[in-house]
Amino acid sequence: MRLTYAKYLTARDVSCLGRWCLLFGPEHRLKREVLARFRGQAKDAAGGEDPGWEVLEGPAVTASDLLSRCQTGALLDGTRLVLVDRAERIDGREQEALAKRVGDLPPSVAVVLVTAESGPRREHKALRAVLRRAIEEHGFSIEFAALKGQEAVSWAVNRAKGLGKTLERAAARKLAEQKLGTGLGALELEIEKLASFVGERKTITSADVEEVTPRLIEEDIFRLVDAVAVQSSGRAVAVLRALLRDRREVPARILPMIAQAIREIWQVKLLLDHGWQPGGEVEEGIRALLPMEERRNVLRAFTRRPWQVGDRIRQANSFSWARLARAVQALHDCDLTMKGAAGKMTDESMAIELLVIQLCRDLDLPLWDSEMRKPRPHAAGG
Repeated sequence: MRLTYAKYLTARDVSCLGRWCLLFGPEHRLKREVLARFRGQAKDAAGGEDPGWEVLEGPAVTASDLLSRCQTGALLDGTRLVLVDRAERIDGREQEALAKRVGDLPPSVAVVLVTAESGPRREHKALRAVLRRAIEEHGFSIEFAALKGQEAVSWAVNRAKGLGKTLERAAARKLAEQKLGTGLGALELEIEKLASFVGERKTITSADVEEVTPRLIEEDIFRLVDAVAVQSSGRAVAVLRALLRDRREVPARILPMIAQAIREIWQVKLLLDHGWQPGGEVEEGIRALLPMEERRNVLRAFTRRPWQVGDRIRQANSFSWARLARAVQALHDCDLTMKGAAGKMTDESMAIELLVIQLCRDLDLPLWDSEMRKPRPHAAGG
């Protein structure tokens, strides 16, 4: 049996005892909640005595040792909970051996395998499909997918309620959609901090979030690009200087984020030119023009950041195709300059500030030549 977290919450009589269980997916906060439920089930079955977890680390697990522990639990006639953490790190051959021997467990024994989908995506490992299928045949798996925006907002409101506070929905949206993202670990810590900040006051407002919760760099980059779109060079440079001076961000981190925003604007403009509307279907031929890589594809980005759709459309409408083409070239030139492959500028902060001015004013390319003499004349168009 395979369940989502939402289906698990509504399912009846889904006990871990006597079963193999697999908890997988990136949302670790919800995994901890389910593990606490499992422990409560075991405690009830043991007449109120908490058996606790016997924790094994995936890289050290062998099939014979794990099965031996299950049999020992049955012989002792007591409730036994065996937790295998980082189960995806069990040796591949051991996973295959275990898959062949997964079977019915004594009713007082539970084996729970937990995977750790964290860190860079390229380093992720998954449990072998043969072992996952065996577990689902003799027990169940629960998928803990990352929550979508509105799901995280509702979770945040309920978490604040558990602390005796009312989190305004607008404040919850600001946390999940603008400040922190939908990761529940970060949301929980921030809600606890906000609850402490408001003290005896029962309500947590958007103003509290603005005062207490630091901005993400992505929020400032969005403000910078928004200023670029309307060609407000003063506002754009002010945001950039605050990033460099107050937040001590480095140009090498800021430049790719500006470039990604411009790529998204380019894709949105392409979609709009082909009649796309938010929430509507995209023809396969048009979809094929967008980047295949998930982190570069604007439609996939919108599934993670749906609140940005309207703003990206507004920004796309502020650019002509000619201006976007010049912006892409300017970003490329700045990247080469910062890497020392073009020009003689060694001050990266100056290079990226000149880039921002160039993007705002839509100047001819490049803004400075290889000898760093003087800006070229303003180009018409855009």
